[in-house]
Amino acid sequence: MCEGEPATPKHTATRSAACRAEAPNVAECEAGEGESGSLMHRKLAFVVVVAFLWPWASGSSPASATAALPDSVVLIRALNATAEMWNRGNVDGFMAPYAKLATYMTSSGLIGVDAMRTRYLAKYFTGAKPDQQLRFDQLDVRPLGADNALMTGRFTLAGGGKPEQTGRFTLVWMRTPAGWRILHDHSS
Repeated sequence: MCEGEPATPKHTATRSAACRAEAPNVAECEAGEGESGSLMHRKLAFVVVVAFLWPWASGSSPASATAALPDSVVLIRALNATAEMWNRGNVDGFMAPYAKLATYMTSSGLIGVDAMRTRYLAKYFTGAKPDQQLRFDQLDVRPLGADNALMTGRFTLAGGGKPEQTGRFTLVWMRTPAGWRILHDHSS
């Protein structure tokens, strides 16, 4: 019988909707608690397995697995990945999250991505190596609606026989079809 239904003669003649959903034929419904429960457990196990494997079976990329993470975690991971790129001497990897039309605030005003790249190479790199290692801390992410976020934090450039440089920054992020991108950077 189906869970929660009394064992009466009427039960076998007219099965409830719940019983029909759990056990599609009368024999399974009349078989008793053990088989019905077993069937229910098999169905539940199937649903759990399908739900777990669906992202891979549907052709989703591993990157889409981050869609389940909170946006703040995704953005902090993205920012820390830029520091890794910087520390390896990969300026293009460091700049990868910046939108093509992103702006950077300098003491003399806004500059675009190309000028930002040129500035970083001139001020902070010798050849293909950074003069100092970059790290971020004191990070805070605040949503600005569903598809934008404000990130604040502290950057530190250290090592290379030079005095440590540290400052604060504000980044404005926007969710795009290609993922989160930085629209504006103000570091001081």
